[in-house]
Amino acid sequence: MHPDSSSSPTRSASGPAFSVRHGLSSGGRLAEVVLTADRTLTADYGALFDGMAAASQTTFTPDCVMRYLVAPAGRVRQGRSPMPLGLRRVEAAIVRSGFSPDAVHAVPSLRLREAVGPETRVVGVSSGDPLGVAMNSTTMTAILPGRIHTAVSFQRIMRTLQRLRTRYAFRVVVGGPGAWQLAAFPDRARQLGVDHVVQGYCEGNVGAVFARAASGVRLPFVIQGRDVSPDEIPAILGPTTMGIVELSRGCGLGCDFCVLKDRPMAHLPVRTVLEDVRTNIEWGARSLAVATEDVLRYGAKGVRPEVGVVIELLERLRARAGHRLVQVDHVNVCSVAAISDRDLQRIRELLAVPGQRFVWANIGVETVNGQLLAANGGRAKLRPYAPDEWAAGARDQVLRLVKAGFFPLVSLVTGLPGETPGDVRRTREWVRELRKERLAVFPLVYAPLSGPDVTPRGKLSREQWRLLEDCYRLNFRWVLALVAEHERLGGAPLVRRLLIQALGRGQVLFWKSVFRLHR
Repeated sequence: MHPDSSSSPTRSASGPAFSVRHGLSSGGRLAEVVLTADRTLTADYGALFDGMAAASQTTFTPDCVMRYLVAPAGRVRQGRSPMPLGLRRVEAAIVRSGFSPDAVHAVPSLRLREAVGPETRVVGVSSGDPLGVAMNSTTMTAILPGRIHTAVSFQRIMRTLQRLRTRYAFRVVVGGPGAWQLAAFPDRARQLGVDHVVQGYCEGNVGAVFARAASGVRLPFVIQGRDVSPDEIPAILGPTTMGIVELSRGCGLGCDFCVLKDRPMAHLPVRTVLEDVRTNIEWGARSLAVATEDVLRYGAKGVRPEVGVVIELLERLRARAGHRLVQVDHVNVCSVAAISDRDLQRIRELLAVPGQRFVWANIGVETVNGQLLAANGGRAKLRPYAPDEWAAGARDQVLRLVKAGFFPLVSLVTGLPGETPGDVRRTREWVRELRKERLAVFPLVYAPLSGPDVTPRGKLSREQWRLLEDCYRLNFRWVLALVAEHERLGGAPLVRRLLIQALGRGQVLFWKSVFRLHR
């Protein structure tokens, strides 16, 4: 779908009819378009790891603990609250498409009843895991009692909207990283009250989609978003959750278990990145996080990193950030292998603030069986190793990160199609070889992208349970210290930090009990 000014009811000879404000207007006027997201995407997190931890909680963690400790309500400043990065991009794209000042309010879910009213025509909702069938969610629900909080929070929004629909007429459009789940299960989505699902990046057509939805034009249930070139990606207009700024989008390494497998990596211009940093800092962000599937590939035209471009960007970002905590997420084995020890150390220096011990980076090993990884679409991920060299090569690159001063978070996927008990045993041996190193290993239970054909709780094999125990016994040594440091550097109040540590210690004891039962 492309923007079409001739058919858009939002434009007129006297000027656009719609406008954007980041909160409710002082005069109390309600907006035609309201944008919101579930609680786990809008909370006041001190650091990126806090958000990851919140997305891993099941209802075994009481709702009151989630609301007031794990995912407390986001701060409001100058009428604006932190919102997911993707929703901020949608907001900016809608403005650029021709909507004018007072028509779109971006609000946290707690303010939906204030924001939605008789003038509202469309409510846009962002969700990372609306049905709880992503790998992180299915892993946690395979181990812990209850349902995943990401799905519970999304469904709470939808119940609120269904109640509001008894009074007002509006359409509900859902997007975000978890949109694929609703597109895969349209019956479940419609039962929740979803009218339309927008899949993928959508800056190129989201303005037209919302304009037509607002004017009552018939639209398909699933709408494919239309991306724009990196130069056309609009800078954000308000603060993002956890101070996240986008460096690149896409990946293109082909792994069958990743929604970005076929999308080549594209990099945002430095000016856009720094503008997004400025917006977050002006709002008062206490920490920043860069979003990309591989920070080491920023600026590269292919798979091989352009390390000079990466370092230059991080130097400029650090100059803007000052002594704020700056966090990265993903790197790939193939990228680490292509960078010298000296450059890895320089990158680590730019990311760290004085006194910081834990500069973490998630590195996707996925499985120690290179043949299995290749069979599941990850042949490009193996570079520069042959399949039978993968286990040793991946271990060597993880240890190079440790040597450079990083704290690697190694991700593994168990249950991949074709995995054998022998593969799980070899993975356990690989993890045990690293048990004296300063790192963490997070195992995920495979969940296909096309449906909820996942390993149910209690159906993990004996070897898989042992793999999980090996990983988490290693993690228990380090993760609470990492969380404590990042919360301190992220400006979290002392009381919150102490309570989070108490909660974490309680969960460690519970996890140890679960593993003991399954031993």
